[in-house]
Amino acid sequence: MLQQPPTNEEEWMTHVLNIHGTPFEHLCQYHLRQSPDWTFKSSRYPVEFPPSYTPQVSLTQNSELDLWGTCNPPDLKIELLVECKKNNPDYTDWIFFPTQYPTPPSLRTLEYIHLPRTGGSYWAPNRKTLYLVTPPNIAITDDGRETKGKYQPRWQESKNEKKNGKMKADPNFTRTSNTAITDAANQIARATQALLNQERRNQQVLALGGGQPIPTWHHVFLPLVVTTANLWTCQFPAEKVDMVTGEIPFSEVQYQQHPYLFFTYALPPILQFHTGDDRSEYRTDGEWEQLARFSILVVQSAAFPGLLTHLSKMTKDDEGRLVLPTLSSPANSGRVP
Repeated sequence: MLQQPPTNEEEWMTHVLNIHGTPFEHLCQYHLRQSPDWTFKSSRYPVEFPPSYTPQVSLTQNSELDLWGTCNPPDLKIELLVECKKNNPDYTDWIFFPTQYPTPPSLRTLEYIHLPRTGGSYWAPNRKTLYLVTPPNIAITDDGRETKGKYQPRWQESKNEKKNGKMKADPNFTRTSNTAITDAANQIARATQALLNQERRNQQVLALGGGQPIPTWHHVFLPLVVTTANLWTCQFPAEKVDMVTGEIPFSEVQYQQHPYLFFTYALPPILQFHTGDDRSEYRTDGEWEQLARFSILVVQSAAFPGLLTHLSKMTKDDEGRLVLPTLSSPANSGRVP
């Protein structure tokens, strides 16, 4: 919906709030509250990670989780953790690059297990990373850039005005960014680790207190970024990149627009470890890799209400993997966004 430019002070205030994203966050909250499949838990929930009660207190950062919802499909409890990101008006398209050698997305979870002790046994929460079996049409990506979009009409307008002596070429015309993508990923990763740690400590207290039955579900923490930006993937054969210039020919690039995709965020080391983890212990290359990769579901805002229903139907298969149901096809595809 395009609006006319503001004409008075109040309209300018609304315009500024629209850019900041407050109305957008309220809309996302509305859809989460209205969804019959989810229970709304909180908004603007304060989080910190690493916890301030640990030796890493000097590195603790505080933040807020925009939205928090939960649902209970069979044998699962899903915590949906949402970061709402209104796109920068200067950067309307988020272009992601599919992982060249993709592995399934992975989600941080808690499982509840029986442990032996003298005279019997007790139960305790255990952190575990589970892989998510996704429909084949959901892209798995590991890098992203924000672009301005509508380059051809802008270029034509710039040429016409330059021809008429009205302006010089805009030096920022082809500038890109990754600030919003990185900020959103960092925010939702921090919130996810914080709430995972909070829930694990809560369950430890219940388990040690005795008398509390072991939870029968597997506890899944699903990080999601919902944005007004258009989501694209850009794919090309790496061997076609010119070794001298570092550029790929136009004809070798394929673009596809998506309603949602997975972004594998390179998780900063300070966000990888929890209270009680021994950073100095030996870990295999695979274990280090698992710590360093953080899967985030990125959703174009128009697809958010419908996606909520699909996410609530997540299941766990006989091999212990999480499974998402089949989702709709990508919105559009073509050579140039």
